[in-house]
Amino acid sequence: MTVILVGFVVVAATTLSWFSCGLLDDGEGNVKVGTVMPVSGDLSTLGPAAQTSISLAFDLINEAGGVNGSQIEVFHRDSGTNATLGADAASGLVNVNHTNFIMAAHASPVTIAIAESVTIPNGVLQISPGSSSKAISALDDNDMVFRTRVNDGIKAQALVKLAQAIGYKRVATTYVNNAYGESLNESFIENFEAIGGIVSAAVPHELGQASYISELSDASEDDPEALITIAYPDSGTTLLREAAEGGYFDEFIFVDQTKSQSMFDTIGGNHFDGSFGLAPGSPETPAVRAFRRVYSERTGNDPNAQIIAEAFDAAIVLALAIEQADTDDSVAVRDELRSVANPPGEVVGPGDIPRALELVRDGKDINYEGAAGSIDFDENGDVLSSMRVWQMMDGKIQDTDIFALPGDDIDLSSIK
Repeated sequence: MTVILVGFVVVAATTLSWFSCGLLDDGEGNVKVGTVMPVSGDLSTLGPAAQTSISLAFDLINEAGGVNGSQIEVFHRDSGTNATLGADAASGLVNVNHTNFIMAAHASPVTIAIAESVTIPNGVLQISPGSSSKAISALDDNDMVFRTRVNDGIKAQALVKLAQAIGYKRVATTYVNNAYGESLNESFIENFEAIGGIVSAAVPHELGQASYISELSDASEDDPEALITIAYPDSGTTLLREAAEGGYFDEFIFVDQTKSQSMFDTIGGNHFDGSFGLAPGSPETPAVRAFRRVYSERTGNDPNAQIIAEAFDAAIVLALAIEQADTDDSVAVRDELRSVANPPGEVVGPGDIPRALELVRDGKDINYEGAAGSIDFDENGDVLSSMRVWQMMDGKIQDTDIFALPGDDIDLSSIK
């Protein structure tokens, strides 16, 4: 059994980074994977859990014999939820730690910066577990950038269906002024107006402002019925507190990045009781149950936390593709990602890691069905997954049993 040690090191004088390494040897000959996740900055509530999930996935791979006779060694770095810091961290992983693979990032601007300045120029395979901007699909990446998080075009379709199910005909939006916010806002407006809806105002906001009263005033003009809130948790705390205290809006629709209980606890979540949100989520399948069980048992943490399922799946499909390629060459592994993740093949999942590796070693086709749903990569390296409706009740986020794929109507009659 491989033991993983997680600790802290300081790099570039100011960046606090996490690393983990196998203790059975000095690391020579190991397959090296780097991650760049938000341990600080606006998405800092999401990064540590993703790191834990990735480390767990590679633990399970290593305990089943590793890949091609080697252990996987993972180096964790902090993106700071900042494109420049994230790209610097990725550069260090490639040029100093000599990682052949990068798992990054959460914030779409960080993922794009890493791709354009580090992974694409260096021919390094990159998989993002958390970024959803449509701009990622359009990268000139030589098929070297993949992701396990559903893109904003798909999310927006379901978001419109949710607004329609509630009965909204006139809404305003506020969106974080970056690749993620712009992508989701643009897609929402396009789809909402296509069904006859009116977006009375679309107001961008910057991260880290001391106040968002000006943006809220602009968004609340012309009497919209609700505010579509496309925000990150840290900035969202200020924005939503001011929205509630100032009475700018009574009703809201939230998105994946605002699905943060710590954010609502800080504000006072009871101000938003009755409002709905939408985030990627899979109906309970054997694969989902297996992941939640092993994640709970091995980490003691919440198996329903945001983006941990996508992070786990990204790590597992990467490892299976390395085994299938019989090398840690990035291009060769890239060429095998779809062969282990997509049909046809024997279905395997989070509870079948030893069997999945054995099947690959025996030359058998496999189809990995993941903790976040089917991980079937299309020509852009994107996946299709369902969206899950959630609602604020008694100040707490409550997941519903309502799921939707693109084009599906949403029926709220059982809970409204």
